[in-house]
Amino acid sequence: MMPCVEYPKKTIIVAGVFTMIVTLIATIVYEPTMNSFVSVSFSNIPFLTGRGIPEKIIDFRYPHLNVSLKRELGSSGLSDDIAASLMTFMRKIRSRWLHGRTTSSKAYFDDEFIDASNRIRTVLLMSERLRCSRLKELSNAIRERIVEIQNPTDCDTAKLLVFDVSGEPSGFGSKMHIMIRHFIRSIYANRTFVFKTKGWGYVEKEWEYYLQPLGKCKYENNWNTLPLLSDKTQNERIVRTSRNIADIDWSVPENILTVLDKIHDDPYAWWVSQFVSYAFRFQPSFETRIQSICNRTGFTGRVIGIQVRWGDKVGREAAKHDVSEYMDLVETFFRREGIVGNETRRVVYVATESSQAWKDLKSRYPYYHFIGSGFVDENKNMASSHFVPYQKIKSALPSILADMYFLSKSDYVVCTSSSNICRAIYELMMPEKVMPSDRLQSLDTFYHLAAGPRYRVIQDHKKLNDNELDIEVGDELTAQYEISHRFLDGFLRGVNLRTGQKGNFPSYKTKVIVRALNSTVFEDL
Repeated sequence: MMPCVEYPKKTIIVAGVFTMIVTLIATIVYEPTMNSFVSVSFSNIPFLTGRGIPEKIIDFRYPHLNVSLKRELGSSGLSDDIAASLMTFMRKIRSRWLHGRTTSSKAYFDDEFIDASNRIRTVLLMSERLRCSRLKELSNAIRERIVEIQNPTDCDTAKLLVFDVSGEPSGFGSKMHIMIRHFIRSIYANRTFVFKTKGWGYVEKEWEYYLQPLGKCKYENNWNTLPLLSDKTQNERIVRTSRNIADIDWSVPENILTVLDKIHDDPYAWWVSQFVSYAFRFQPSFETRIQSICNRTGFTGRVIGIQVRWGDKVGREAAKHDVSEYMDLVETFFRREGIVGNETRRVVYVATESSQAWKDLKSRYPYYHFIGSGFVDENKNMASSHFVPYQKIKSALPSILADMYFLSKSDYVVCTSSSNICRAIYELMMPEKVMPSDRLQSLDTFYHLAAGPRYRVIQDHKKLNDNELDIEVGDELTAQYEISHRFLDGFLRGVNLRTGQKGNFPSYKTKVIVRALNSTVFEDL
């Protein structure tokens, strides 16, 4: 597992008493052929007495781009703009890799991706400790503000925003994300957030039996008669929220976004993660259960997590993906980490409600060591059509929480982002990983909280077939999830808002649009 903490000095390049200037040249040249992928080379320049790098030249070649940049770097590591550029390159390389291994030679593109990504990660390591420290400082400041608002001096006079999600006919992940969106809305309004912790499905006891309360205030009266939050009800002490709060989606407080754009590769997901991680604080008694599972399974060292979703949502919200699709990416990650050979112990944490998935994994991949929370074994008498329905078992929540915890602590995760649980895992990875998008791969769709993101085109694209879109720099695109669309080809499916045309577009030629939001609550951070 790789938490976002300071690395040992032996893994960090330090200039010591010398003032070193590290020059990074990133050159991206146009190479039109599909097989022109990416090559990264380091000049063979020796270290100066092992204390620093007098000069380092890195060449990047990436298809269909014509950009070059050159920066001087101090001995403390990469500058913010170079680090941000490299994280962007990594995303583009990953997208190009997915497309190449689907349409061309899988083995070739896997080898090229492993080599290129490892070299870029080596360079990013030069500033990893500093970026981790800055993210931790920012996260602590946000957490302090949330705690302050959620724990007012006097609950009888504090302004409250109340919300009832218990009656939503949906799974735990969906209900949690609905609650999180309204939690964010409440903090933006500088109101203490109160939600009903009873009446959730698949849990014998209320939310706070397993998770710490969001705050100290309660509200037990009739919620339905309260006025809705609006400009006209700002002075009301207690209000409730409406279901429509899309105005806060895909937005981050302006001053926070300015910082995140330079040091993190997914600012919006990181922002959401601050609220998810706050809500996801275990009670001491449940921490004991987590430690017990950790001890029983041997969750240590390099672990990859997979969430195999073969339950009730297949066919309605998601396609069924064979275990081979998960394990193909698992194998690639282990190769990237230099863990190869059947004699090497490779551990995979499996989160699934399917007993058949467990059987397939163990029979088809005997040289892997599969571990899990034990949910299927504990409830196998309730299995129907080879899966245990989470939503029909009143004791399911502890296993769901355990799976979310261990998957978020894994070094790499393969799951389906059509699942709210998969997206929550991605969010929970944020506090401990500077570049979490490099540590989770979805098999079916993109990250989103509620509505999907909009994308801005950063490079023209002329369609190569009738299924693709013509796009121009500056165009805004919406992305749409369709069960039938193959997500692992590096393309997204959506609509060009300028032309109204619908089709596929290469994700590496676009960038997610995140709006800067004015917020008085966080303006002094």
